[in-house]
Amino acid sequence: MPVLVPDYTWTQTQSTVHIHLPLKGAKPGRVHVTSTDEYLKVHFQPFLLEVFLFQPVDDDRSTARIGNGVANITLYKKTNNQWEQLMINTTDKEVMKQIRMKALMKNQEKLTAESKTKTQKRQEERKYTLQSMMKWLRKQAEARRSVNAEVEELKDLKDEERNPDWLKEKGE
Repeated sequence: MPVLVPDYTWTQTQSTVHIHLPLKGAKPGRVHVTSTDEYLKVHFQPFLLEVFLFQPVDDDRSTARIGNGVANITLYKKTNNQWEQLMINTTDKEVMKQIRMKALMKNQEKLTAESKTKTQKRQEERKYTLQSMMKWLRKQAEARRSVNAEVEELKDLKDEERNPDWLKEKGE
C-alpha cells in the first residue's frame, strides 16, 4: 500500500500551477507521472501523490521536470484565474474512483495515439530511406551501364588510340 505524500508545495499564477514535490531519495527513472486535464499522479515507491485538480488544465502543455531529488510540475490552466485550492473538496471515494478511471483511460488513449503516430512516422521514414536507396541504386546501375558501354566501344580501338595524349595530338 503506497504512502501518501503530504510534504509537497504548490503555487500559482493566473495561468499556471506549480507543484514542488521532494522525492525522498527516489531516482528519476523510478518516478512515474500520470497527468490528464483533471488528474495528476506522481508515484515513486512506496510514495504516492494523487491530485484531483480543482479545475481543468491543458495536459498537452503541462510539464514535469524530475531531478536533484525533486519533481517540479507545471500545469497550464485552461482558464486564467486564481484557484481557491489545488484539489477538489471531496472525500467521496466513488467520485475519486470515477475521476481516476476516466483519467487513466484518457491517458491510455493518448499513449496509444502517440504510439500509432510514432509507428506511422517510423514507417514513412523507412519508406523515404528505401526510395532514396532505390534512386541511388538506379543511378549507379545507369552509370555502370554507361561505363560498360564505353568499354565495349573502346574494344575496337588500337592501343595508341586509347592513349589520351594521342587523342590530344590528333585534335591539334
